[in-house]
Amino acid sequence: MYPANGTSRGGKLTTRLVDNGWSQEIAEAIGAESDQLRIISPFIKTGALARLLKAEPKNVMAITRFNLSDFAEGVSDIKALRRLLACGAKVRGIKTLHAKLYIFGSKKAIITSANLTE
Repeated sequence: MYPANGTSRGGKLTTRLVDNGWSQEIAEAIGAESDQLRIISPFIKTGALARLLKAEPKNVMAITRFNLSDFAEGVSDIKALRRLLACGAKVRGIKTLHAKLYIFGSKKAIITSANLTE
């Protein structure tokens, strides 16, 4: 994972490689600025999503794959999408999505190879 800490007003942008303890990185990102959450992940599972929504962000947007076979195979949960919609999230789909990006407010982003799954 590569968390980027910076400011949106032209401040210094820093990056660093995180090769362990990424759960802690996510927990800190959620706690630092929880008003906005952007999720880009092909696969979204209910349990992993629940951890991100724990801080009750007010503005949530998600881009995921809308591929019925993903739901049939269990790599994504329709229940997770319903939970996003229930909390007022805007959800969009791209059938061939591969990117994984999590943006917390305006100051922290995590670019990773990890889907939003367990």
